[in-house]
Amino acid sequence: MNIIPKPQAMMIQGGEFIFAEVTSVWISDDITSKAFFMDYLNSIIPNMKAGTQGKADIEIHRIQDASMPEEGYHFQVSSHAIQITAADDPGFFYGIQTLRQLLPASAEQGVNSLAGHSIPAVNIEDYPRFGWRGMHLDVSRHFFPVEFVKQYIDMIALHKMNVFHWHLSDDNGWRLEIKRYPKLTETCAWRVDREHEDWRKWSPIEAGEKSTYGGFYTQAEVREVVAYAASRQITVIPEIEMPGHSSEIFAAYPELSCKGELLPVRPGSYWPNEDIFCAGNDSVFVFLENILDEVVELFPAKYIHIGGDEARKTYWKTCDKCQTRIKTEGLANEHELQSWFIQKMEKYIISKGKKLIGWDEILEGGLAQDATVMSWRGVAGGVAAAKAGHDVVMTPTSHVYFDYYQGDPKTEPQAIGGYTPLKKVYSYEPIPEELNAEEAKHVLGSQANLWTEFVKTTSHAEYMVLPRMTALAEVLWSAQDQRDWPDFQKRLQSLLPRFQALEWNYSPGTFLVDIVPGQLLNKDEVEVELISEQTKYDIHYTMDGTDPDDSSLLYTGKLMLKQDATIRAGLFDGSNSMGRLAERDFSFHKALGSTTAYKLKYHVRYTGGGDQGLVDGILGSENSRDGTWQGFEGNDLELTLDLGETQEIFRTEMNFLQSTKSWIFMPEYLEVSFSADGENWRLIQRVDNEVSEKDEDISINRLTADFPTESTRYIRVVAKNRGVCPDWHPGAGGKSWIFCDEVMVR
Repeated sequence: MNIIPKPQAMMIQGGEFIFAEVTSVWISDDITSKAFFMDYLNSIIPNMKAGTQGKADIEIHRIQDASMPEEGYHFQVSSHAIQITAADDPGFFYGIQTLRQLLPASAEQGVNSLAGHSIPAVNIEDYPRFGWRGMHLDVSRHFFPVEFVKQYIDMIALHKMNVFHWHLSDDNGWRLEIKRYPKLTETCAWRVDREHEDWRKWSPIEAGEKSTYGGFYTQAEVREVVAYAASRQITVIPEIEMPGHSSEIFAAYPELSCKGELLPVRPGSYWPNEDIFCAGNDSVFVFLENILDEVVELFPAKYIHIGGDEARKTYWKTCDKCQTRIKTEGLANEHELQSWFIQKMEKYIISKGKKLIGWDEILEGGLAQDATVMSWRGVAGGVAAAKAGHDVVMTPTSHVYFDYYQGDPKTEPQAIGGYTPLKKVYSYEPIPEELNAEEAKHVLGSQANLWTEFVKTTSHAEYMVLPRMTALAEVLWSAQDQRDWPDFQKRLQSLLPRFQALEWNYSPGTFLVDIVPGQLLNKDEVEVELISEQTKYDIHYTMDGTDPDDSSLLYTGKLMLKQDATIRAGLFDGSNSMGRLAERDFSFHKALGSTTAYKLKYHVRYTGGGDQGLVDGILGSENSRDGTWQGFEGNDLELTLDLGETQEIFRTEMNFLQSTKSWIFMPEYLEVSFSADGENWRLIQRVDNEVSEKDEDISINRLTADFPTESTRYIRVVAKNRGVCPDWHPGAGGKSWIFCDEVMVR
C-alpha cells in the first residue's frame, strides 16, 4: 500500500479485490462533478463501463456527514468492491488519486485490461493537514506553453496538492494578454535572444536588434488553464508584480517609471532591481487598476498576488513625484511609501471581492489590513505576520526553493545555487516553533517555488520539481508524527515508475553522501552522520583524506570525532563506486566551544549554526548554503571570543568564501586583537586580503595571522567588509557579503 501522501489512518484487512476483464463504475447522481469523474476514471481504467449501485466494482458516494473534514475521503476495499465516499468534490478527487496509485503504472499508458490486478482489502480515512498545498511556476524568465502548464497541473493533482501559483510578470517578460493594453503582449512579452549566454552575463543589446524570445497567454488560454485546474480541484493564483520587478512594462509604457525612460526588456539578470513603478504618479494606479479589472475576470480565486518583493527604492528617493507623495500622505520614508502603495492596491482588490497576498516585503513600513503574507526570506516574516493576526503561507528559501541544486552541482543541471536535497524538503515543518497554538492557526500551509532563470526547458522544469514535490506533498498532507524518511523512500520507489509511464522527467536522487555534523559535545567531541538518498548501497569512508573503496570503513552509525579529520565518503555497490566522493574537514583547536559575542549579528538567512557556529570545529564546503557559513550583508564581522581561561596562542586562522556571482567577497583585511580582561585591547596583527575579487570561481580562502606566542583569554577578530559591490559587478552599488565558517586558534 505505497500511497503518497501517507494517509492519516489506514488499516489493512483480510482478502483482496481482483479486477475482472471489464471494470464497472457507479457514481452517485448528487455529485457535482460526476461527468468529469467518469471521464477521468475512464482515462486510467481500461475496459470501463457504467455500473449500478450495489453491483459495481467501483462505487463513489456522497455522504452528508458534518464530521468529515474538508477535502477528506473514506476509501474502502473489500473482496467484491472498491468504495470512495466523501462530502465534497475535492474529497472524491483525492480518493480517486489514491485508487490511481494502487493501479499498475502501466494504466497511465492505456493498457488493454486490469484483469488479474489486485488491491489488498483496506480501510483508509484520509484528509489533509493544511489547506494550502501549493506549487509555483515562474513563466517570465522562460515562457512555457499551455500544454506544459496543464501537465504541471497534472503533477500537482497526482500529489493531492491544490494551489497553482502562476508567476505571470517580471523584469524578463509580461505573459498575460490585457486587452486594454495590447503593447504588454506586443512589446513587453518579448526580449532579445541571449539564451546562448550565461544568465548573469548577457551581452548588451545592440541598436536595432529585434526582440524574438518570449511569448504570452491569450485570455482564452488562461480560461482554459483555469478550468482545467478547477476540474482537478486546484486553484490558480495569478501574480502581477508591483511595485518592483516591473521594468519589462517600461519597454512600452516608460511614463509609468520615475525616470520616464524607454527600457528594453532584460534578456538576463537584472539586479539591482531599481526601475520600478513611480509611486507618486497617479497614472500608475489607473494602469494597475485597469489591469486588475481584467485579471479578476479571468481568475476566480479569492487571492490576487501582487509580488511586492525586492523593490529597491533608489529612484523613489530622488523622484519629485514620489517625495511629494511622501509629504502629502504624511509618510516617514520610502518604506512607508511602499506600504501606502500596497494598501492602496489592496483597497482596490478588496473592492473587486478579492484578497491581496504578497511576498514578506509587504510587511515593511506597515502591513495592509487584510493582506496575506507569503514568507520566503526564512520564517521571520511569517512569524511576525501570524503574531499580528495575518494569514501566512510559508515558502522559505531554506527548504522549498526548487530552483536550488538537489545534488552535486558538478553532476546536476545548472541551478541558481543553494542546496535543497530531497531529504531536506521532507524534513520541513511549516509551523515555526515561535508560534503558539492560536497563532499557528494563521499558517494556511506552504508551497514550493520554481524560479526559472536557469530552467529553460520543460524537461528541466520537471527534473527540478520531481520528486521534491512528492516530499513536500507528504509534509503538507500527512500527520507530522507519521512522517518517516525510510518509509517514504520505500513508497517513493513505487511512484517513480508512474512518473516514467507519464513520461515525466525526474531526478533519480543524489548519489552523493551527505556528511552531516551534529552537536559539539564537551568542547572536544563532534558527532557526525553519513546520509544518502540511495538506501540500497553501502557507505564506505576514510578519515585521513584518502579515497575510500569497498575495503574502507563501512558506515554503520554515527561517528564520534575527537581530533582533526578529513572525512571522505562514497556509495558502493560491491567494488563499484556509485558517484562522486564527498569530503568534509573538521578542525579541533583552542577556541572550540568558546563563548562568543558579536558586535552585529550574522544575517538571519545565513546563521551557520548560530552563536557557536564559528567555533564548532566544522569547516564549510564550497556550497554557501551547506549550513556552516555565517553571512554578513554590508557589515563587518566583529567577534569576541572568551576562551574561558588564559592560554598560549601563536596563530589565528579564519576561512572565508568568495563567490562574486553571489555577491560574496573576501574581506579587505582581518585584524586580530588580544585582551586579558575583555575591555582593554591590543592589536596583534592585521592580515590583508590578496585574493583577486575578479576571480569568478567559487573558492575557500584562509587568512592566517602568525605571531610570537602570546598569553591571552580574550580574542577579537574583525573582518572588514568592502561594503558594496564594485563598479564592474552586475550588482554595482548593492551590499556585498562576507561569508565565514570558522575561527581557529592554535
